[in-house]
Amino acid sequence: MSEAYNKLIRTLQTIFEMDKADLDFGIYRIMNQKRDEINQFLENDLLSQVKSAFADYASESKTEVKDELDSLTQTLRSAGMDPEQSPKIVELREELSYSVDITALENEVYSHLHTFFSRYYDKGDFISQRRYKSDTYAIPYEGEEIKLHWANRDQYYIKSSEYLRDYAFTVGSNGERNVCIKLVDVDAGKDNSQPKSAEKRQFVLDVKNPLSVENGKLFIRFLYIPVERKQQKTLNEEAIETIFRQKGFDNWLALLKHKVPTEKNPERTLLEKHLNDYTARNTFDYFIHKNLDDFLCRELDFYIKNEVMYLDDIENTSFELTEQHLRKIKVVRSIAYKLIR
Repeated sequence: MSEAYNKLIRTLQTIFEMDKADLDFGIYRIMNQKRDEINQFLENDLLSQVKSAFADYASESKTEVKDELDSLTQTLRSAGMDPEQSPKIVELREELSYSVDITALENEVYSHLHTFFSRYYDKGDFISQRRYKSDTYAIPYEGEEIKLHWANRDQYYIKSSEYLRDYAFTVGSNGERNVCIKLVDVDAGKDNSQPKSAEKRQFVLDVKNPLSVENGKLFIRFLYIPVERKQQKTLNEEAIETIFRQKGFDNWLALLKHKVPTEKNPERTLLEKHLNDYTARNTFDYFIHKNLDDFLCRELDFYIKNEVMYLDDIENTSFELTEQHLRKIKVVRSIAYKLIR
C-alpha cells in the first residue's frame, strides 16, 4: 500500500480509538459492537471504493473516445476520404493513447482525507481549523454586525474532576479475563475546597490493599487524594512497581506484564498503558461537540472549496485534466461523508 493510504489509516484508527478494543465500560462497549464494521471499512471497503471509482472513470473515458473515433472513421470512409488525413482522427488517437495515472489520483484522495481529518482532530477533541491560507483562518459568518467566535464554540466543556469512574479492560489472548481499576476513596474536598498550595489531588495506589480478586475479576485499588510535590507520572511508576511485587497473583501479573511497545517506550507493559490512559482521562479536561455531524460536513465543504477545488487553474487546463480534478473532488467528498456518518 502507498504511504498516503497508510497515513490515512493510522489517522482514522486514532480517531476511532481502535487501540481500545479491550476496554469494557461506558461508551467503549458500544464502540466495540461497531469495531468489526469500522475495521472492515478501513481495511477493505475504503481502498476498494476509491479504486473502483477511478477504474470506472478511466474505463468510461476511453470507451467514449473509442466510440467517437470509430464513428468518425466510418463516416469519413463512407464519404470517400482517408481517415488518416483527418486532424480530428489524429487528435482522437492521441487522446485514446493518453493514460490516466490512477495511482496518483488515488494517492491525492488519501492525502486530502488525511489532511482534513488530522487537521480537525486534536487529542480526542474536534476543533475548528478553517485554514484560509498560511497563518490566516476564516470563521463562520452569517452577516451579523458583530461576530464573536472562539475555537471551542458549539462544544460542551467536560471537567475531568466530575468524571471519576472505574476503568475496566480485558486481558488474555481472547480477552477472557477482566481487570478493573477501582477508586475506593475520593477526597473531593469539603464544599469543593481546594487542597493546600503545596498539594494536588492525584491518583495513588491503595498500598494497604492494592489487589483483590472478586468473582473471577481482578481489582486494582486506587485512591484520589491530595499529594505533596509528586507528579502523576511518578505515582504511576511507583504503583506499577508495587503491583508487580504482589504475591499470590502470578497469573494475573503475567498478563499485565505483556508488552505493548511504542516508539518512545519499547518496554511499555499492558498495565502501564491502561494506568496512564486512566489517569490521563481523569486529569485533562475535554470537549464534546453538540453536533459533530453537521460541523464536520460544513468544514469539509469549506476544505474542498478552499484547498481541493482550484478554480483559477480551470481556465488554462485541458478538459481531460479538469474532468479528472472533478472526479477526484467527488471521491474525496463521498468517502469523507461515509467516514463522518
